[in-house]
Amino acid sequence: MFTRPDPDPDPVDASVDLDLGFTLPHRDVGSTVEWAASEGFDLVEVLLDGPHARSRADAWRDPLADALDDTGLSLVVHLPFTLDLGSPFGPVRDGAVRECRACLDLAADLGAEKAVFHPASDAWDLGWTDTEVREFVVDGTRRVVRAARERGVTPVPENVIHGPFVAPEFDDLVDALAEDGAADGLGTTFDTAHAVLGDPPVELGEYAAANADRIDHLHLSDTRGGGDEHLPAGMGELDFAGLFAALDGWSGPATLEVGTRDLDSIALGKRHVDRLLGR
Repeated sequence: MFTRPDPDPDPVDASVDLDLGFTLPHRDVGSTVEWAASEGFDLVEVLLDGPHARSRADAWRDPLADALDDTGLSLVVHLPFTLDLGSPFGPVRDGAVRECRACLDLAADLGAEKAVFHPASDAWDLGWTDTEVREFVVDGTRRVVRAARERGVTPVPENVIHGPFVAPEFDDLVDALAEDGAADGLGTTFDTAHAVLGDPPVELGEYAAANADRIDHLHLSDTRGGGDEHLPAGMGELDFAGLFAALDGWSGPATLEVGTRDLDSIALGKRHVDRLLGR
């Protein structure tokens, strides 16, 4: 599953139409979006937490909106992953959903196309059964999906490393949401590092081939296997060539979900993806 990548890979024999972006680092958003456009990126993804939290939007909202207008780049938002959408305590879960709704209002105002979020729970594993935790997560997820659609933003729940709905169990989440139509047309975010680090892990190519029709967004996050390192593609040991080969014929957006502010490192990740896709 973890293999040292070829530093100069041959293009993959597959047709993948990728709109590529990266997680906007914690720096001047206007100049960074302009740099992204100059490097040939198609989108940026903004995590609505920390420096880009909704409560701090007065500091970054207008510069981001202006830069997006000037460059024509698309926007994806990531809802705060620290919100406990699967809390066993109703008021806590309600509060998490309220904050997600407020974030989705902001996302819609900014013209965001998609909203990534984690269908997960921080419930005490010795205090609540797996069945109960699944019900809590399904409830929170259903309400966020509805809220996003009401605002014209496409919801794309993301596979996480631990919890009731890691990548191999997303079918169960979709089946649970289907009971009242919330799963109709629902796509997902497929996070590569979360997938191989998950409990249980999956092989990227096999999973992508089996679920390509459900994947609506990609998080191209690399790792050397020791944790969720958020390395630019090609700097870890994940098999992105195998992933793209399995996605032959797929089209959609992808984010280099990186944990760096260094633009040169982000550019290296883009070049690795571009080489694999022969562009």
